[in-house]
Amino acid sequence: MKIFQREQRSLFGEILDWMLTPLLLLWPISLVLTWLVAQSIAGKPFDRALEYNVGALAQLITVSDGRNAQFTLPLPARELLRADDLDTVYYQVLGAHGEYLSGEMGLPAPAADEKIVPGEVRMRDDEFRGTTIKVAYTWVQLDLPNARPALVQVAETMDK
Repeated sequence: MKIFQREQRSLFGEILDWMLTPLLLLWPISLVLTWLVAQSIAGKPFDRALEYNVGALAQLITVSDGRNAQFTLPLPARELLRADDLDTVYYQVLGAHGEYLSGEMGLPAPAADEKIVPGEVRMRDDEFRGTTIKVAYTWVQLDLPNARPALVQVAETMDK
């Protein structure tokens, strides 16, 4: 009696076994990789728009009296930030001493231990009012003695 005797199969069955096994293993991996690449490609224009908005808002910070930072957002710029129907865009500007200058008060700040590099735009994912947001932010060096840079943040919900 032969316990481990294999049943004779056709050549087609053998080829099918050798092709389907790797295919069934590679198919889920290719799905995940395709999804990740598509997410990356689709997200780049939105990231660039956030970076552009942060740069534009950073240019609107001025110093008055040689000791106070001010921020004035003109109406056309405000309308540009609110131009999207699907996503909500938030912004926040904090002065050199961490004082609130404009925008959404409760917008989360970057990590406290993060190295401050004025002029460099950084991105992060965060949560605001129970919704996931993508935040672009930069530090703006002001002409104030012994003051840390001002913070400008622009955030957008990720519904699109």
